[in-house]
Amino acid sequence: MQQGSAFTGILILAGTYLLAVATFLYVGNVPANVAVLLGGTYALTAIAAFLFSRGLLEFVFGSDRQITFFVVLRKLTNPLIALVAPVTPGFLMPFAVALYAAFLFFFLKLFLFGDAFLEVPPLFIVLYLMLMA
Repeated sequence: MQQGSAFTGILILAGTYLLAVATFLYVGNVPANVAVLLGGTYALTAIAAFLFSRGLLEFVFGSDRQITFFVVLRKLTNPLIALVAPVTPGFLMPFAVALYAAFLFFFLKLFLFGDAFLEVPPLFIVLYLMLMA
């Protein structure tokens, strides 16, 4: 079912993150520490949105469509799904695998960078402070 390797998924993650940070640094003219946090937030949110839209489109139209948009979306998201495949339950339907991967990437974003809209602090800071206290 899945074509794409987890290593390619890591490259997509890293490339998306670096592109987002560079955009905030050079186009947005924000300080470097802010660009690092905003870049991570936006990169992981964009990846989760791509996976969510793949899952939703596969639920509505089926996973075997050969429309160009679906083919490109599958080629982009297959490595990301392969990245989370070791922790994905085997009983999930194909559309639900993409939705589950979207949830995992969104949760990773909350864990690493927090969420300003939901007023959730980055959890790794809270855990670090608890461990060091």
